[in-house]
Amino acid sequence: MKRGVLWVSTIMLLAACESSANPLEGVFGGGGPITPAQATGNWSFTVQRTTTLPCTTAPLADGQVITAHLDVLSVGTLATTSSWVKPVSGAVEPLSGSVVLTSGSTDLTFAAPDVRSTAAMELRGTMTSAGAVTGGTLTDPAPGFT
Repeated sequence: MKRGVLWVSTIMLLAACESSANPLEGVFGGGGPITPAQATGNWSFTVQRTTTLPCTTAPLADGQVITAHLDVLSVGTLATTSSWVKPVSGAVEPLSGSVVLTSGSTDLTFAAPDVRSTAAMELRGTMTSAGAVTGGTLTDPAPGFT
């Protein structure tokens, strides 16, 4: 949770069948180099919806918190032990993706196989060694998913 508090206070995300860039992008600057140890841990994401679009499933509510545990390997990819908790059901689901260690560029895929194998959300942003993410965008559904 050490990084989670900083992340929650600096990131605004968009969810629920839509995609939009974070309005904070450019305010906090780039991420720079980050180590696997700095990226590994428990993270919290607060959803801020900016547009209402039709969705075939239950959308995430504005202000909803998504918690995740990242285990980042030495090459920047997430280990299979990485996971996230669905806010509505409390189900623990797989989390995959990567962190580019030289720049902090982050691309995470929040899978939802308990619903159907083709359901997922994607989070893109820039992770900093100080425990924050800037320029975050949450896309639901992730490209190539439903």
